[in-house]
Amino acid sequence: MNDELERLKSLGAQKIYEDTHIQVLHIKGILEHNFASLKRVQFLGFISILENEYNLNLSDLQESGLAYFDEENASNLEERLSVIPKKKKKINIFYPLVAIAIVVVVYQFGYFGENKPTEKKVDNVLIDKMQAKIKSIEIVKELNTTKENNITDTKFEVMEVPEVVVKSFKIFTKSKVWVGYIDVETNKKKHKTFRGEIDLDPNKKWLLLFGHGHNIDMFVNGELVKLRSRYYDIRFLYENSTVKMISLEEFKRLNRGRKW
Repeated sequence: MNDELERLKSLGAQKIYEDTHIQVLHIKGILEHNFASLKRVQFLGFISILENEYNLNLSDLQESGLAYFDEENASNLEERLSVIPKKKKKINIFYPLVAIAIVVVVYQFGYFGENKPTEKKVDNVLIDKMQAKIKSIEIVKELNTTKENNITDTKFEVMEVPEVVVKSFKIFTKSKVWVGYIDVETNKKKHKTFRGEIDLDPNKKWLLLFGHGHNIDMFVNGELVKLRSRYYDIRFLYENSTVKMISLEEFKRLNRGRKW
């Protein structure tokens, strides 16, 4: 740090002012480690300007200045606490960083001089970087605020969620098949020779009769039930999400004594 600080001192406060438009009073304070005339945000902004202007690493000087401001803040806080107790506040880095960014941007436009500054080329890359940092900080701040509000305002309650089963009953075939189906409760009958899909009400009780050449898939609540048979007149009963093959006698009993 000594070499780089000596380099700054060798330039002189007036030369640094002409290059950076930082007020001579503030330049002298930084070079002499006398930070009383500066604010914390100003100091950080000026350090950034000097590093960019002269390609220096002034991290040691920055740490020295921050230590001064920390000690000053601690002293001021102790004085205030001795008179009026204050609530602790969260440290919010958003506004200091925005202020630093403003200092750097204003420096780029050349507004720190006591007199009207000479025209200076604006470093658009630096400005874009600082604007991107500001946007990132705004997003993080918004997310943190939302998270805190949710935690504060939301009451969590653990409860068991019952599993919901969507009932369905479908008949599907790729080849033409004759099918008859009977609503057991109303004894209403329908039949058709079809290829494709038939949807039946899964809440009803159904009698099913298939003709010759069976190659049929039935889906009960999404689960596959396959029927592969070459026999005539295969009969089924669908009830309460269950399909089972039944005899002719059982079919007739449920169908009021009729084979169909």
